[in-house]
Amino acid sequence: MFSFPFKEMRPGQREIIDNVIETVNSGSKLMINASTGLGKTAAVMLGALEASKKAGKRILILTSKHTHQKIFYDTIKSINLASNTNIKFVGVNGKQSMCLLDNEVDSSLFSEFCRVVREQGACRFYSNTYSRDRSLKPSALNVLQFDVSNPSDCIENSRTFEVCPYEISMVYGKSADVVIANYSHAFNEDISNSFFSKLNISPQDTTLIIDEAHNLHSKIQDINSTSISLRTLERAHEEIENYGSAELAKKVKSIIEVIKNVKSEEAVDFRDLFSAEDIDTIDEIIEAGESRSSIPPSFTLKRVVQLLLSSDESYLQYASRENERVRLNIYSLDPSSRASEVISKFGSSILMSGTFKPMDVFADLLGIQDARKLDISDTFVDKNRLIINDTSVTSKFSHREEQISTIVGNIRKLLSGVNGSSIIFFPSYDFMNKVAPLLGGSKDIIREKQKMTREEKESILHRLKNQSSVLLSVIGGNFSESIGVENNSVKLIVVVGVPFEPPSVRLKALQNYYQAKFGRGFEYAQVLPSMIKTMQAAGRGIRSEKDRCTIILMDYRFSMFRKYLPSSTKFSDGNIVESIRSGALEDDR
Repeated sequence: MFSFPFKEMRPGQREIIDNVIETVNSGSKLMINASTGLGKTAAVMLGALEASKKAGKRILILTSKHTHQKIFYDTIKSINLASNTNIKFVGVNGKQSMCLLDNEVDSSLFSEFCRVVREQGACRFYSNTYSRDRSLKPSALNVLQFDVSNPSDCIENSRTFEVCPYEISMVYGKSADVVIANYSHAFNEDISNSFFSKLNISPQDTTLIIDEAHNLHSKIQDINSTSISLRTLERAHEEIENYGSAELAKKVKSIIEVIKNVKSEEAVDFRDLFSAEDIDTIDEIIEAGESRSSIPPSFTLKRVVQLLLSSDESYLQYASRENERVRLNIYSLDPSSRASEVISKFGSSILMSGTFKPMDVFADLLGIQDARKLDISDTFVDKNRLIINDTSVTSKFSHREEQISTIVGNIRKLLSGVNGSSIIFFPSYDFMNKVAPLLGGSKDIIREKQKMTREEKESILHRLKNQSSVLLSVIGGNFSESIGVENNSVKLIVVVGVPFEPPSVRLKALQNYYQAKFGRGFEYAQVLPSMIKTMQAAGRGIRSEKDRCTIILMDYRFSMFRKYLPSSTKFSDGNIVESIRSGALEDDR
């Protein structure tokens, strides 16, 4: 029924297609680890469309970022063209990112803000979309004459007719074969129920595809967590006092008295402070505040109280201070319950990533130990990249100052032999800024900034493509994931140091929790996220089967975590340049 959208298949793609078809047909779960550049998106989509269409099932694709959706739009269009089919799809971003109403509402408050302005008739875009009987107004019908499958097109066409882009996407998507959305649309319960209802999505009759699934467990932790500032607590306390609830005001005041004195970070415990009746009181206060066309601070307090009431040992409560900003945080340590609950609702599920190794670790964290596992990481990609662990140095904090000169010397030697652009990733901006002035040389050296506009980032990518430049970047920054430079311009990637997270109350609690649950606390809490970041950064140089790139992991500690590294990784404790020569890629010999 469907044809492969390219001239020929790469090694591993047929295996992915067959496994996806089997998964959909059997109603099971599949985890796919496939190297970046293999073309797993096309293979997964072809298999999912083939099996789902025959079974009369729709497809829901979830991505961690809006920018990750484009590859699915392009792939479906290519399959339609190659197969002479008309698979209808719709891309949906978050409500706030699609909103045309001028607002500066905090993202955590936007859902409530949207509801209030809709109910009070204060949003002309929503009012122009629906009549009282929920039928579409002429303006909305006019927009639906256009192709609004892509959120950016939907937003622009909706702006022209002054209607709500999010609602237009919902209407358009009701009949879509494929819906492409964000993790929150399925894993945030406050969002998912309405989202599924509006799009007529029945999970048991839907194939779920999760892209970049190595991010899923941490994203669910964020979704299930919350925080509230000291200032918002103080405003909520004042609001509650004015409302006349002395007992509730006293409880909120007790939190304020504890957290206002925190110096840096401190674990706290307010689990037994509130009761279910307090939620009813807060609801009354919120309703009174909304009548004044504002979002009362008690709305944020309600989420905190709800989590406190349901908190157990899988939640961490801690107060934190950054400069003068003090917050109470409630952090979800265990994403497995919510992950397995949602994933198991679907007819079948495919989780895919280029950084899904070792898969048993991710299966534990997501509570899907019954998933089948497909590892296609030993492919042409391994032949196209040379990965060497330079074990002669370390960026370990206790040795960093004494090692800087050696690290700088090794980087300069590497750069002198590169015919093309390079990216050097550091564990922090502070370390990057110490090394940068020492590099010298005639290369065009670019230094990443913490906050960059899209235009600034695109300008840097252009320079990497055209000027044989050197980008100094930071793991977890603007360039370590989801970017690619065209024409195989990046020939060298260096990751300086294992990017362990700095010590914190949250990290210690995670490690203790995973140790108690799995007996692997340090590995799950610290090694896994660090190696995910490392391998994502290392993958920036290989984006197609023709690309070639040398990758240097510059720290002896990488050799301690070999099961997270590709099997083709080489180890060098001497002359790194000679090690590159002896392991040179075929095209470089």
